[in-house]
Amino acid sequence: MAKITKKECIKLDLEHEKRKDKLRRKFPEVHGKLLDYLTHGYDDGWLYVTLYFTDGTNFSLDFTMNEPAIVPKLIEFGRYEDGEFENLRTYLHRKDGD
Repeated sequence: MAKITKKECIKLDLEHEKRKDKLRRKFPEVHGKLLDYLTHGYDDGWLYVTLYFTDGTNFSLDFTMNEPAIVPKLIEFGRYEDGEFENLRTYLHRKDGD
């Protein structure tokens, strides 16, 4: 295996940083938050993953388990106040059949 040059290494580092910046912009409300805990569950063909942050907000991802793929159906950012969910942003909401 050939060694990469310093110039190639710098180019790879720049490409990696660009990719990370693009991913940070995909869900900007989540970037930089401190994770408190996460939960996950599976029920009746649905997979649920929720990340809870220390500031009281959460990021939830709901997937349907359609063989042979796992399909994202709902991605939301919000918070629970007085036992009620307050949606702050919906990133994706696919209805059945979408």
